[in-house]
Amino acid sequence: MKFITAFLLTIILLFGIAPTGYAASIDAQPQVHGEAAYLIDVKSGQTLFMKNPDKPLAPASTTKIMTGLLAIEQGNLNDTVTVSSTMLNNKLVYGTQIYLVPGEKMLLSDLLYAMFLNSANDAAVTIAEHIGGDLPSFVKRMNQRALEIGATQTHFLNPTGLTEAGHVTSAHDLALIARVAYQNPLFAQYVRTKSHAISRSKPDLPTLMVNENKLLWRDSAVDGIKTGYTAAAENCLVASETKDGRQFIGVILKSPGREIYTDMQDMFDYAFTQSKDTILKPAGAVLSTITVNNEPVNLILDRPIYVTQKLDEQSPDLTLHVIPAYTTVPSSVEEGQALASVEVLDGETLLNTIPLKTARSVLPPPPTPTKTVLNSSLSWIAGLLLLSGLIMLFIRRKRYAERRWRSQIGLTQRRESN
Repeated sequence: MKFITAFLLTIILLFGIAPTGYAASIDAQPQVHGEAAYLIDVKSGQTLFMKNPDKPLAPASTTKIMTGLLAIEQGNLNDTVTVSSTMLNNKLVYGTQIYLVPGEKMLLSDLLYAMFLNSANDAAVTIAEHIGGDLPSFVKRMNQRALEIGATQTHFLNPTGLTEAGHVTSAHDLALIARVAYQNPLFAQYVRTKSHAISRSKPDLPTLMVNENKLLWRDSAVDGIKTGYTAAAENCLVASETKDGRQFIGVILKSPGREIYTDMQDMFDYAFTQSKDTILKPAGAVLSTITVNNEPVNLILDRPIYVTQKLDEQSPDLTLHVIPAYTTVPSSVEEGQALASVEVLDGETLLNTIPLKTARSVLPPPPTPTKTVLNSSLSWIAGLLLLSGLIMLFIRRKRYAERRWRSQIGLTQRRESN
């Protein structure tokens, strides 16, 4: 028996064969060929894997995640967009295109399908000009939105991701941007679409847009997000996978070849098999209380706070920081009114900001008694003054009448004596 065991161990060591689960227990970390990678739990915002997370790298067409997010947030999908003469500038518009023609009209919604699925650079430029008025203004908005999200290592110079010195992001930043973007339902709908036919006002131009994300076609659990490639950036991929009530977003930048897809699948497998989600605080949990019109009002969670725990590690200690949304406490509130938010922190890293809403309504206070007494007193005083005036007038008229009557009697008596 000992001989057989020793023989099997020798075979394992020589040929790298391991029983199911044995290799994972020895080295569960995914092996990623790309220059940088990041894996994030969407619900909790916590990190499960990283490789060179803050290294500045060219993002290629994953840039279009931000372009599309701004278009959805700030534009009207039913807008009819007129293509500009910028399409003739081959320094700004080249590479993958749907061959937009100056003067051509398209719906903004169709331009987004062309950009997200086909990765059309001319569609991205047209969207940017429509939303921002011009390219520099739109790029400024891109950078402002990145800072709002917390992507501090990101600097965009164009809406397409075409190579330009200084146009960089990081795997960490791109994961943050993708997580925020995916929480927009319209964005999620676009990036998980496999194919879509768009309407063109000119004949003989491409109309069928096909999603270039190969994982979307291979794995039914994959539901977005965006691919990218340039010679400088090499292969880039941001992907989302959702199953069993859990969602993860992975980022791989500057991968040398098509192994980027198997590396991403390895990252997702690692996330689902080596971690679990638990609810730290359920929706409706009371996190703070304020006093409104001398009545206590609980501030409750709008949605649960999740914590992600790796199976071989202790659950991380998260810090909850309540931030009021008011400068002075209101005199009345309605049930469900957002009066504060809670920041969920893992150390110094902000994971989530969740609204806190009022658990009940409180009516505004009645008019203060002081004002009522004062108004009543003024009314009584005015009434007394009027009554006094009328009495004095009556007395004066009565006295006048008596004097006149006496005067008339005296005159009659004198006449009779004469």
